[in-house]
Amino acid sequence: MKRWVFFFFFIVIFAVGLVFYLFVKDKGDGDSSIKVSGNIEATEVDVGFKLSGRIVQLYVQEGDWVEKGKVIAMLDDEDLRQRVELARATLRASQARLEKLLAGSRPEEIREAKANLQQAQFDFENKKTQYERMKTLFDGRVIPRETLDNAETKLKIAKAALEGTTEVFKKVKEGPRKEDIEDGRAQVEQARASLKLAETQLGYTVLQSPISGIVLVKSGEKGEVVNPGTSVLTLADIVNVWLKAYIPETELSRVRWGQEVIVTTDLRPPKEYKGKISFISSQSEFTPKQIQTEKERVTLVYRIKVDIPNPDRELKPGMPADGRILLAPVSSSFGKDNTKK
Repeated sequence: MKRWVFFFFFIVIFAVGLVFYLFVKDKGDGDSSIKVSGNIEATEVDVGFKLSGRIVQLYVQEGDWVEKGKVIAMLDDEDLRQRVELARATLRASQARLEKLLAGSRPEEIREAKANLQQAQFDFENKKTQYERMKTLFDGRVIPRETLDNAETKLKIAKAALEGTTEVFKKVKEGPRKEDIEDGRAQVEQARASLKLAETQLGYTVLQSPISGIVLVKSGEKGEVVNPGTSVLTLADIVNVWLKAYIPETELSRVRWGQEVIVTTDLRPPKEYKGKISFISSQSEFTPKQIQTEKERVTLVYRIKVDIPNPDRELKPGMPADGRILLAPVSSSFGKDNTKK
């Protein structure tokens, strides 16, 4: 009988002690932490082409993980490739003309220009002699006016040819002018700029991932024609996520930037994630309807942001989560990137 009485008193004392411990613990937690609730969010990026065109390749699906710089889609580039080839040919031609100007006239070019001038002089003298003969015959009323006019026309043509070949010979003999060389250089630079622009536009047909992240939304499809800036994919960086939560106005004075926050979710098995407050809004707002607060009588709250390393990608955008803001130093079994020590 005594053993049963002793056992009964032991159970009573243990129960009272347990209740007292839990009461003190809860009270201590209330003094050393603030509980908040919210949702996990991540940086989202809408990705699209800088050019209009038809999508010929789309390498990812929703839910795929992509690394920064990975090619995720391509546009039809046939027309732009032809523009690049044309720009390269134009550049080569302009460079050849400039090199010719810089090299000056070759001896054979001078000889050819001189021979053309001599031939033009001979033709002019010949046409001049014929015209003078026809003029004499016309004055003697031997030939009609029409014959004299024909001779005069041929003389004018020969004179124009002589003047042209004389100018050509002069330029060939003197070599290119400074203005011609500068103009040639300008043409080369213009052709080079046109090639660079064509190559840049060709590069725009390849869409690369600007971040490492997960594909949330695939807006474009293979074969679809898209406009510049139209979103083709939406990516999210879920390695570095944050908890968007709200602090009651009465607790605002106890919260500081950089405070440690222990975050939990509805995932099973339960797991704690360590984060830090990186933003505290300076403007109050009414409690969002989707946020359940413990102090429902408080209507004004302040938005906070808790950065959470998520190297294992367990936390997803939109996931409900709770946070416990630590107001006093506590021992933690967490190291960097939410890995246990």
